[in-house]
Amino acid sequence: MRVRTSLVMLMLGLALAGCGTDDSTDAKSDGTSSSAAPGPTSTAGKATPTSSTPEAVTIGADSDGKSITLANGQGLIVRLASNPSTGYLWQLAELDQNIVEQNGGQEYEQDPSPDGMVGVGGKATFNFVATAPGATRLLIEYRRPWEQGMEPAQRFAVDLTVQ
Repeated sequence: MRVRTSLVMLMLGLALAGCGTDDSTDAKSDGTSSSAAPGPTSTAGKATPTSSTPEAVTIGADSDGKSITLANGQGLIVRLASNPSTGYLWQLAELDQNIVEQNGGQEYEQDPSPDGMVGVGGKATFNFVATAPGATRLLIEYRRPWEQGMEPAQRFAVDLTVQ
């Protein structure tokens, strides 16, 4: 029965994927089109990255407590040491997502481990994009999700300004 349900869902997904629209623009592999105007484009008042947008900024624990300035549409990548086998996870605690949006969910990459070793730590990665001019604080806390009312084991905070 599960195989049949999975097959039906796959077929439905393929059918929906084929229902796209043709807006008569030449799409390039980077997601832009040949008819697009230069500079940032806007969707509902928010900028989206274009080829003129500066490269994403990557920061880690050494940036804790610092101020970061981003251009509208620029990406921000935060990489922090993590070990989910301990039950601790980095969680977004504060951010004005009208100014800087989280782009997707948290990703985790385990460090290389010797054969037979379990519980090896790694890096948690968060992706953000600056969407509107302004200032906001990015606060990420390292905590066990089920421990309500407890102080986090660690905090990571940066002040962000989008120009």
